[in-house]
Amino acid sequence: MLAVTSYPEVHVQLAAAKVDEQLAAFAALAAAAKGNAKAEAALAAFAPGYFNSMLLALDHHFMHRMRGAEGKDGNPLNEVRMLSDSIMEHDGVLQANKTIKYNAEKAVSGIAIGQTIALDANNFGRLAAAYIAEIGKRFP
Repeated sequence: MLAVTSYPEVHVQLAAAKVDEQLAAFAALAAAAKGNAKAEAALAAFAPGYFNSMLLALDHHFMHRMRGAEGKDGNPLNEVRMLSDSIMEHDGVLQANKTIKYNAEKAVSGIAIGQTIALDANNFGRLAAAYIAEIGKRFP
């Protein structure tokens, strides 16, 4: 597939709806587990792998985006690219990308280079929202 420079609004909206659906399902599961220490512990152990996988799924929706249009300023698209690459290729430890000006203090996730990526519902939700908004801006 050729590099994509524009995504139909419906494609972006469907991706956002899928994120919202999964966040709601996880919240319902967390509510059902509340008060059951064993279930809460199991859910807490499950969450990082689940949300890391959700990030990969989200990035896959837009995987053919043109890098030139994405920019290199450390924006949420760059952040998701770096996180996804690190999850897939570096056992979930965030690696630097020499072409991206990444600053953990300005990043949505706040994850530093060399840190293990372990997203939770809040971190993933914020990152997904910022990523989808940036897709809408840069790939209209």
